[in-house]
Amino acid sequence: MPRPRLLQLLDRSDACPFVLVSAPAGTGKTALLADWVAAGGERDRTAWITFEETDVAFWPGLLGCLESLGAAVSPETVRRDEGPLDRQVRRAVAEAVCDHSERLTVVVDGHDVLSAEVAEDLDFLLRHTGDRLRLVMATRADPVLPMYRYRLDDTVVEVRMSDLAFTDEEAGELTLRAGLTLTPESVHALNLRTKGWAAGLRFGAQLLRMRQDPDDTVSEIVGDTGNIAEYLVGEMLAAQSPEVRSLLLATSVPDTIQPGLAEALAGPTAERTLNLLTRDNVLIEPVPGSPGCYRYHPLFRDLLRAVLAYESPDEMRHLQRTAAEWYARDGQVTASVGHFVAIEAWEEAAAEVVDDLAVGQLLLDDSTSALTQSLRSIPSELEDPASTVVRATLALGAGDTTGFTNELAQVRTDPGVSSGSRPWATNVAVRVLEAVGAQASEDPSEAMSLATAAEQALEAPDRGPKGSSRPELVALVLLSKGIAALRQGRLATADAMFKSGVTAAVGAGSEALLAECLGYQAVIACCRGKLSRAARLGDRALGAAECIGVNAADRAVAARVALGWVAMERYDLRAAADHVQAVERLDLSLRDPIPVAFLALIRARLQVAHGDRLGAVSRLEQAAAGVKDERGWLGQQLRIELAHVRVAAGEPAAAEIEGLGGQPEAALVVGLMQLQLGDANAADAAMSTVLSKRAAVPVQVSGWLVECSRRLHDGPSARAHAALHRALVLASPERVRRPFHEAPSVVRQLLVRDKQLSAEHAWLFEISTAPSRRSSVQKGALTSTPARPSAPVFEELTEKEMEVLGHLANLLTTEEIAGVMYISVNTIRTHVRNILRKLGVSRRNAAVRRARELGLLQQ
Repeated sequence: MPRPRLLQLLDRSDACPFVLVSAPAGTGKTALLADWVAAGGERDRTAWITFEETDVAFWPGLLGCLESLGAAVSPETVRRDEGPLDRQVRRAVAEAVCDHSERLTVVVDGHDVLSAEVAEDLDFLLRHTGDRLRLVMATRADPVLPMYRYRLDDTVVEVRMSDLAFTDEEAGELTLRAGLTLTPESVHALNLRTKGWAAGLRFGAQLLRMRQDPDDTVSEIVGDTGNIAEYLVGEMLAAQSPEVRSLLLATSVPDTIQPGLAEALAGPTAERTLNLLTRDNVLIEPVPGSPGCYRYHPLFRDLLRAVLAYESPDEMRHLQRTAAEWYARDGQVTASVGHFVAIEAWEEAAAEVVDDLAVGQLLLDDSTSALTQSLRSIPSELEDPASTVVRATLALGAGDTTGFTNELAQVRTDPGVSSGSRPWATNVAVRVLEAVGAQASEDPSEAMSLATAAEQALEAPDRGPKGSSRPELVALVLLSKGIAALRQGRLATADAMFKSGVTAAVGAGSEALLAECLGYQAVIACCRGKLSRAARLGDRALGAAECIGVNAADRAVAARVALGWVAMERYDLRAAADHVQAVERLDLSLRDPIPVAFLALIRARLQVAHGDRLGAVSRLEQAAAGVKDERGWLGQQLRIELAHVRVAAGEPAAAEIEGLGGQPEAALVVGLMQLQLGDANAADAAMSTVLSKRAAVPVQVSGWLVECSRRLHDGPSARAHAALHRALVLASPERVRRPFHEAPSVVRQLLVRDKQLSAEHAWLFEISTAPSRRSSVQKGALTSTPARPSAPVFEELTEKEMEVLGHLANLLTTEEIAGVMYISVNTIRTHVRNILRKLGVSRRNAAVRRARELGLLQQ
């Protein structure tokens, strides 16, 4: 199979005396060089020598190649061992090559040049033959030549494992040539599993070709059985000394070998030996950007672990426990738990989660995270507090309120009598879980009490050494307090809680909590009529959620609701419906009632906009009946909206306004109702509250439109015109359009007839904030055609950000990108945030589209 990109890389060697193709077995070194020689047109000036395992001497073979090409050398005069050349012979060989009229190319396949004497003589030959010799070496181990000098002088072309690794496109062609047809997704998965290793791809294709549905069995490609295992044993493991073999087995336990861990697993010289093995191409490589860290090829790691488990199961358990304890001391709870779980040390794994106060991390992670996957099968029969807390956390994260309540009831939360060695940690964990679980409780006052108790537990002096190192727990508690305050109608208090929660979430590096706190702040801004602020906060929240990936989309529910609310108030019905549908695709039955209630409110407004008032009434009645604290603030918002719909439909007698309080929204309903009932004095009293500055802007706008309608009852007048003008001035900054669409027809007609007002407030005839053409009034409604805003100028992306952007285009999740790039999830999230900011977008898919528009990514 031709590989043009690699042939082009080798073609750069025209001006270089040395070409090194250094990579492990099975990477296609020989095939590549054979293809290159065949395509180069210099066969008559190229000689090839392959060293088998039985060959020893290097120089007789090399000089024989030079003689066959016409150089006047005498291969029979050199030594037959690996000793140094005679100085006169060495000079004579260099002179013979220089005297040749054309450049000669010698391909040496299979000799590692590990002898210092051979390396010294070969270096002399490369430096003293001018441009008449090009040496091409295919080797499994780097030669001991002074490579640093060749790189400095730009006299070497290097092709390594990373270059030889197959791209997805090449892997697809290879599998197709092997008689196997896979979907692009399956090809990507197979190539990711084999890391582009040619032999692995070939063996994988052979295995999948025998399966009835190969696309569904790509994940079965492993390195511990079948042909792949036999190949790795024969070509890799069998070639190692007993000491190196033992080190390979011991260090195969972790996915990434970190400084200090290697010594803990395999002794004080482990790191030095691993560094040497990377030059010997034993399917191990340094982790880019992480000095001192190494990783094995996934298939080779499979084999090593299988051999270790077969030969020394007790040693395997000992090494797993050693790794778990090392990670625990280093504060890497996910890795520690993973190794404890691997040997079914469930109580130790659970204790590590509780002791490290990682319940917040476990609660925030989605179902695909490594920590969640590790603990998913924790036995139900374990009765220790830590195991019970872990099961309760998993149940809460999965929305299993019954399981959560039952598990939590088994934990003794009094720090003075709690069993185990970490009563403070157990107490903190339980208090935080109680606060989060109470977000959907029937009584918001109880939810506030539990959140306050959790806050006190976090601030207690006996919270232990790690109590202050978990800002996500602080953010969770602040989120719970904010939700409780919002359900009580204490908007200012709630906003302050969410604002503090944003700070804590940023400190914790938790995009999930950041998305939720920002989303609820956006909802509060909607309640206050601050649509622009709500839109900004909602977009920030969605951007944070995009950094997490699709599995955490439910973290942006409040933001979606807020953005739907904003779109509805601006009368962008399609956008509002899109946000509503995005939320409805999620299961909200087990979440707090705030987004559920306001989602019903927005849906009802959409139904009113489409002329379905009866449907809106039914929806609001059902939503109000479903609110657990029906007489509380949240229930009041739904009842006010329900009364407003009924009054607007001309059914004042059906409007239930008792107990709605003195809120401006309620006063607007009362004023409308009194007008319909003919009580002008009562209407004036109510409307005075509506038109006050303490009312939200949409409410004030609606009030002035009611005033305009009242004045128009007796015919056009200056006061009617003034009321309409006041409504437009108030609505303009926030682009509030819904009250105008729902206003009586006489108000809309006045607006259309007044050309000056229409010209001054052209924004009213647009659907969105993007610049658009002003359209005409049709059938009493305001319509428009939005225009696409021009693309903003962007700041240049860094190399790492470009790499992350490429993975985003391939639809990889944040954790998958972190795994591919071998850097932390939080670092990936930082890169994603920078990409979104620099490209001027708020979502990952928008960033990909924008990058393609700018030519940063291929279409």
